[in-house]
Amino acid sequence: MLYRKFPKIPNVQVSVLGLGLMRLPTKPEDSSIDYEKTKEIVSLSLEHGINYFDTAWPYHGGTSEVVFGKIVKEFGVRDKIYIADKLPIWDVDSKEKARSIFKTQLERLQTDYIDFYLLHALSKSHWEKVKKLDLLSLLDELKDAGKIRHLGFSFHDTPDVFEKIIDEYPAAEFCQVQYNYIDGDVQGATKNIEYAAERNIGTIVMEPLRGGLLATPPKGIIDIFSHAEKPRMPAEWGLRWVLENQEVVCALSGMSTAEQVIMNCAAVSNAKPNSMPLRQLKIVERAVEWFKQRIMVSCTSCRYCMPCPKNVDIPSIFSEWNRMAMTGALENGPAVSAIYNKIQKDGHGAELCVVCRKCESLCPQKIKIADKLAEAKKAFKS
Repeated sequence: MLYRKFPKIPNVQVSVLGLGLMRLPTKPEDSSIDYEKTKEIVSLSLEHGINYFDTAWPYHGGTSEVVFGKIVKEFGVRDKIYIADKLPIWDVDSKEKARSIFKTQLERLQTDYIDFYLLHALSKSHWEKVKKLDLLSLLDELKDAGKIRHLGFSFHDTPDVFEKIIDEYPAAEFCQVQYNYIDGDVQGATKNIEYAAERNIGTIVMEPLRGGLLATPPKGIIDIFSHAEKPRMPAEWGLRWVLENQEVVCALSGMSTAEQVIMNCAAVSNAKPNSMPLRQLKIVERAVEWFKQRIMVSCTSCRYCMPCPKNVDIPSIFSEWNRMAMTGALENGPAVSAIYNKIQKDGHGAELCVVCRKCESLCPQKIKIADKLAEAKKAFKS
């Protein structure tokens, strides 16, 4: 495993691959986290040198923090790893509520401090809320007390908002942005990383494989990559492209199987910055163009929009819509999908949407979900 440092935190070395705890393996009968499988994933991660683990208040309905805290205690590795957690701004209406949430997070994680603490999913409105509620003074207080080691934020908005937050939050030591070879320009990711670097703020990357899409891409992408002189697994192309950027400290991957951990750790074993030849970068550019011509909706299946009050399975519908578009199934118009038929049969189809748009304020990608569901519905034949 390779390690990198944050400009403002030179005494900390973080693995270039971090384990995101948002997509842990679940039990089929009730969708609860599968403890034994998760324990295996964490064990393999540690064995392969991963030392950065990222969770959050809403992940798996709050149980991600609980399960991970239990595993860390069972393994006795608290002093050997870095835990990242986040303050859910949308759930906070006072400084006291934020303090209570943080206290609960410590209890869930069974720890007395959090290494990297982020203001979660900052946007223009969330940043204004942070300032209005004077949450920064609370974070400073918790840091002074040793309960937080390093402060940062994750981000979903436009570059001008990103720059405003960076300029108004001098205590920030790191940031977290969505960045992958498809989304280099989404939310100004490349520009944001550069702006942060100019101010000595290191970047953690989320969605380096775009919710797994870049790890298991369609045949068209595999065909493009087959022209490279050196064979690589699709996940390696994705992770290497992200870590090619010298300003990226760590790429978070939501690995949900032991095989993914082994594969991704191998993929980053030589992921040094500025190490990909130009001819390989050109191949990635071809892959980007292929995707951009076919993706119907920029959903990463993060599930922040769920649960839907009408039980619409938004991520699964969008995933199937994209899959069919990328396999050419929709080239001649609407098509039959066995997967979508099952979604409908289970009572989660797009036709149940009542356009309440509650989900849209929660979507990090700013997708007009109700409008896209209406489009998706037309793409599927019964």
